[in-house]
Amino acid sequence: MTRRPGARVAAVVLAYHPEPDIVTNIQALLAQVDEVFVVENSPDAESRDVLAPLLGAGAAVTALPQPGNVGVAAGFNAGMRSALDAGADFVWIFDQDSTVTDGMLDRLLDAHAEAGPTTGIVAPALRSHATGVVYRRETGTGAREVDVLISSGSLFSRELIEKIGLHDEPLFIDYVDHEISLRARKRGFHNLKVFDALLDHRFGDSDPVHLFGRRIYLANYSSMRHFYAARNRIIVIRRYGLGRWFWEDLWFTGKAWTKVLLLEPARWSKIRAASRGVWAGLRYDVSG
Repeated sequence: MTRRPGARVAAVVLAYHPEPDIVTNIQALLAQVDEVFVVENSPDAESRDVLAPLLGAGAAVTALPQPGNVGVAAGFNAGMRSALDAGADFVWIFDQDSTVTDGMLDRLLDAHAEAGPTTGIVAPALRSHATGVVYRRETGTGAREVDVLISSGSLFSRELIEKIGLHDEPLFIDYVDHEISLRARKRGFHNLKVFDALLDHRFGDSDPVHLFGRRIYLANYSSMRHFYAARNRIIVIRRYGLGRWFWEDLWFTGKAWTKVLLLEPARWSKIRAASRGVWAGLRYDVSG
């Protein structure tokens, strides 16, 4: 472990029918954190076999089997509660297919310390797992305040969690990260993107195809994902308004739906699911 002594950091990894490369990802995490909590959202024999190499005697990895797929929000919350109960000062959360790079945690902790007591969520810039290229909107130097950060790679201090609470579990999946980021801002905290810390991340299935001679990647999210994305987008808009985050998200959403409409299979099923999601979002009680 190369990071400076003092702060105790636990990682939480959400596992859902994990591929074998989750083992490599968690081993890379163990080089930077004190312990890792793996939230098993698919607690079956096949998933346990994949995770078995990490769960030997003396390993700093704890499996947290769930009663089924409880969702992203509830899954992260289960891991974060366990990390805090174990004495963590910071909790670092991840999807199963994200890979940390060397020195990443040190850079996030440095940025957190330099920003002062109103620091909110701190997270790295993103590099495409499929191409190895840093996304265009993720390039920069130092740290910059942003409205929202994706869940994977986000670092939460104990103090922040105690003041703003955990993830909104009824959202289940999609825009869970937007909601907690905007909640932190609403409570007076400043979320930071740290550009000299890079996370290798995969969005969806990242299937490569060619369009007009250009290689592009499809997320291929399920109809269920499109329902929750559409519903939760409306919920977050109703709860927090049309800030800077909305216009950035509109660009990504428009790009994603262009791919769905032109290239992805089951497009009508996805359109219907998104339509149901919009209607559900308009009827959702956002007062809670």
